[in-house]
Amino acid sequence: MAAESNFTFPNPHEPTKPFSIVPLSGVVKLTQSNYLNWQLQIEAILDGLDLYKFLDGSHPAPAAFINNTDTPPVSQANPAYLSWKRQDHLIYGTLLTTLSDSVASIVTQTKTSAALWSTLKGTFARASRGHVKQLKDRLCSMVKGTLSVTEFMNNIKIVVDLLASIGHSVSVEDVTDHVLRGLDETFKPVIDGVNARDNPIAFDELHEKLLQHELHLKTTHQITLGPTTALTAQAKPNKPKPRPYTQSQWSSPPPNTS
Repeated sequence: MAAESNFTFPNPHEPTKPFSIVPLSGVVKLTQSNYLNWQLQIEAILDGLDLYKFLDGSHPAPAAFINNTDTPPVSQANPAYLSWKRQDHLIYGTLLTTLSDSVASIVTQTKTSAALWSTLKGTFARASRGHVKQLKDRLCSMVKGTLSVTEFMNNIKIVVDLLASIGHSVSVEDVTDHVLRGLDETFKPVIDGVNARDNPIAFDELHEKLLQHELHLKTTHQITLGPTTALTAQAKPNKPKPRPYTQSQWSSPPPNTS
């Protein structure tokens, strides 16, 4: 109960439905370039608190007024609406604290959490045709080069996720093709093995296979390098030590007295 009390407080309108405090202090602030990461964090936290329904439109505001049971009935404030409004304001205010100054100006005309969420999604999740083409070109041109396997795969995943977030998902087969095209000849055994499969390989499984081969290459290189380095050192000829300088080396020969 102690842990629960840290995130809730009493609801005077509906005592059986306490208000929830949304802990978003650790969420990265939304900027012009990190919408996907921000969205994932917000969705995970609010869904865990059963509050995401305030954002996606599945829990709209109840009627502000209802009729009581008097005869004739009298209109009165709806406790369910008062509860909804207060909880929505708590979410709305907390979301505002996760926006950078440049982004906060975009949502100044919104009044509810759902409106704020929809405005941000419409601003950042929809991309121009040129931006989509830019991301696809970037994906096609990615090569591992001197990057580690993990760095290379993370770069691929970032672009794939960005495309998915703006409605241009990349199939598993296409992602695999982009990865394999970005590898050099040292990964040929993995490339051949993946191409020989009947079924598509999952991204995580491909990542694991590449990591294993990367480790194999490093181990083989170290084993090969050790003896070769030692032999090279042994084969180096010893340079003759320079003769010490003496005065007689540079003095004139004695005169001929004969």
